Amino acid sequence: MADGGPLRIWRGAVLDEWIDYNGHMTEGFYGVVFGMASDEYLIRMGFDQHYRASTGGSFYTVETHIAFIDELAPATPLAVDTTVAGADQKRVHLFHELRGGGGGVLAATQESMMLHVDTSIDRVAPMAEALYAVLRADADAHAGLLPAGTTGRAIRAVGA
Repeated sequence: MADGGPLRIWRGAVLDEWIDYNGHMTEGFYGVVFGMASDEYLIRMGFDQHYRASTGGSFYTVETHIAFIDELAPATPLAVDTTVAGADQKRVHLFHELRGGGGGVLAATQESMMLHVDTSIDRVAPMAEALYAVLRADADAHAGLLPAGTTGRAIRAVGA
């Protein structure tokens, strides 16, 4: 999407092998799609093979939360809209919206937290300034896009 809205940087379709015994996309493949969208966002930032080789830096996903909203049938066109929910030099906080029908119906959301890691010491470390500049610009452009309470939700205990 353009003009200050979420970034639509991943598109695809539901593959036959993603279909479960109920005739729609199984839960694990929602995570696969969201993982591909996160990777596309990192590539947008400038995170590539050259970056990994020259800096030893990488990103590790440390937490995700998926909300399943609608079923997805075989061959359904998919699009993921990505909003940068927060950022600092060590963390990337993304909010993805998976839409079926090529971008229409909201099927699922994922909140994701990734850490930048120096793989030579296996510790969280600041990312390169060039990556952070892209991330910070996107975070600034996305400020205020997500309604209060969209991120940071937890699963309530049964009986609560």
